[in-house]
Amino acid sequence: MEQVSYGSLAKKARMSAREMRQVWDAAAQFDETVTMTSRLAGRLAAKRIEPMPYARAPLFERMLLREPSLFSNFPLPEGEAADPRPSGPRVAQEIRAGFPRAKRARVRVRQAIEYLPIPGVMDRWARARSVFGVTDLHYIGTRFDDRVDTRNLNNFNLLPRGTQGFQSQDSLVISSRGAISDSHSDDHSGSNHCFTGAKLWLLWDTLEGLENGVEDAEHCEVYGRAAFDLAAFSAMRSSRWIFIGPGQTMFIPGNLTHKVITLEKYLGLGSFHAGLPGFVDLLIRWTQLRPIWASTAADHPCSVEFLTRRAIRKIRDLAEAGRSERHRWGLPHLKMRLQRPDLEPAVLKQNSALADNPDLAAFLAAAARLA
Repeated sequence: MEQVSYGSLAKKARMSAREMRQVWDAAAQFDETVTMTSRLAGRLAAKRIEPMPYARAPLFERMLLREPSLFSNFPLPEGEAADPRPSGPRVAQEIRAGFPRAKRARVRVRQAIEYLPIPGVMDRWARARSVFGVTDLHYIGTRFDDRVDTRNLNNFNLLPRGTQGFQSQDSLVISSRGAISDSHSDDHSGSNHCFTGAKLWLLWDTLEGLENGVEDAEHCEVYGRAAFDLAAFSAMRSSRWIFIGPGQTMFIPGNLTHKVITLEKYLGLGSFHAGLPGFVDLLIRWTQLRPIWASTAADHPCSVEFLTRRAIRKIRDLAEAGRSERHRWGLPHLKMRLQRPDLEPAVLKQNSALADNPDLAAFLAAAARLA
């Protein structure tokens, strides 16, 4: 069998039909529901999110459109190392040494959960003899946090940095070839950076998926795997796919359910964020589907109201800020969002849930005053 360099394929702005077939056939070895037929190939080709050079404006433009993005040169330097782009082997060493001895990682092995010391996880990852995944190994406050500079992932983030449900939850992602994250959503918008390896991400709007029989494990009663059909996925207006490889960084809006398949053993990190350009749509999303992380107590930090007040304070701060700071936080893109017809009072009144949402009303009022 021909040896395929999936990392090299991920870097290509354009994939040939043969290369795309290689990616999807590899994924289908581990999950037969993503088996691509010739009939679906053309439709899926048009759904790929292609890598682009990073700049702040395109990121905010994609947020404004509620579209995912994939960047090839997002600035993620290594804190104390001479190499500004941390390599897979170096990151593996930092993970092995970067946590207290008592720290355990939550490891999913097929349908079971194990809790293992970090060096043991890295030994298993290096041997590559079993299928497993780690997705929520929080590193904030550890030695690893000092050694790998991830501040750029959060320098436009309205969420406070931390490990609780309403916070950024910066975490390492460690998975073997063949590991699958079943269809789920996070309610927050998210980012994922790849140090080494390759993954296929399938993404679609949660509500559109539910309307078409494509399940989300967070919002459906799922026994075994969430229901998924590739033909239904490819026909959805919102469906997209990302093939991410070494050195690439992706951002996805909070309305998207995702199913993820590892094609080459993977080291990466992810975090959650809320940016001003997409905050209106997060509030709309959280009205349609209550966040799984949210407390019912309005004054609790883990609540939509708390995050809304935080966003409003940022808007007020930016009223006194200079042009560069306003652009860094995406204020011009927020202003563009306010001009969309769906936010006109007469339109909002047609949707009682949105019209009666005090958080959305307070945020829109604060943003309109600044605009």
